[in-house]
Amino acid sequence: MTKASRGRLRRALPRKLSRGWERAVFAAPQSGADDEPREQVLEGPGAGDEVDEARVAAAIEALLDAAEAAAADGLTKQTIVVDDRRRLTYDARHGHLKTKTLDAATARKVMGGKERLFRPDRSAAFLRAIGIMNADGTISTRHARKYKQISHLAELCRPTWERVAKRRELTDEAPLRVLDLACGNAYLSFVIAEALRLAEVPLRLHGVDVRDDLIARARGRAAEIGLEGLSFARATIAAAYAAAETRDALGGPPDIIVALHACDTATDEALELAIRSGAPAILCVPCCQHELAGQLAAVDASAPPPGNPAIPALLGHGLLRGAYADALTDAIRCELLTACGYQVDVVEFVGSEHTAKNLLIRAHRRRRGAVDPAAWELAAVADACARMGVSPSLLRRLEGAPRGA
Repeated sequence: MTKASRGRLRRALPRKLSRGWERAVFAAPQSGADDEPREQVLEGPGAGDEVDEARVAAAIEALLDAAEAAAADGLTKQTIVVDDRRRLTYDARHGHLKTKTLDAATARKVMGGKERLFRPDRSAAFLRAIGIMNADGTISTRHARKYKQISHLAELCRPTWERVAKRRELTDEAPLRVLDLACGNAYLSFVIAEALRLAEVPLRLHGVDVRDDLIARARGRAAEIGLEGLSFARATIAAAYAAAETRDALGGPPDIIVALHACDTATDEALELAIRSGAPAILCVPCCQHELAGQLAAVDASAPPPGNPAIPALLGHGLLRGAYADALTDAIRCELLTACGYQVDVVEFVGSEHTAKNLLIRAHRRRRGAVDPAAWELAAVADACARMGVSPSLLRRLEGAPRGA
């Protein structure tokens, strides 16, 4: 940064930043869309009418010093985020300050020319927290695809909570209750929570996972976004529903049970809990269906159907057997949900070119009232599984005694 550049900034910034700013971002110019960004973030004094003038003046001096040091380190692409709608940008090599406003036309351009649920001008904190929006308020080409995917995922989840809302009135005293099992990074939790915030639907969401680091990260993100009604705790799936912390966090039985990418039979554990608890709705994205692939490897591929596939190669080749096992696992899960009184549909929420784990299972309980395992129609599913030589975890769990019994 030249002496002249710093002088221009010193004259311009007090006028443009008189009411404070959120953060400054110093970044290196990128040569390609897939380059990992190198940047530094300097938090500002905040923005608003109540910002202390003396504090702002001192912060501007610190900002100028930080900008000059960053420029010397090659971080010449510099942005001051005033608020969610306004940014000041300049190249430290030239010092020409520009004001950029996120108006309707600019927002639509960021959204790829389409209206999307998570607009950059109203969901900025959420988009930053989950890593889609950069600290400088932009969405890079590298993240644009994921941005479109989460908007699509939220719309696929919308019919589920709208259906719950028809069953009972959702109020601040009796909000929508969501339990996220094996929540991991709580990605789906935050997508649902932000969508409900925009829809002004009151929410209590509780996520559980066995990893302390993931729970700490989820709590940090919830605080960063400022979403109310979210809580996270360390617990196994089996213990989650009976845990006092879960009951206290939700304030009642869950309306929706969520399981996103719970690995292999952990998905079955989550589905069993949802079925036995009589959850009105289930949103499940299965992952890593390894169990049946191992069982199918022991099946005689030359045996005639219906016990085995009409095409023996489905069992005889590892890659085909794995793909067959994935589809068979989720098909059996859908059959078992139906047998236990749920209406089920399966939709694709991400194109298969991005990930093979792209199926969302949506299930809605057809009847209200207490859960009656005697009414479950498991026999036909069990017979079909026996003829195929497989014994899926969810079937074994539903045929057995309730957990904790």
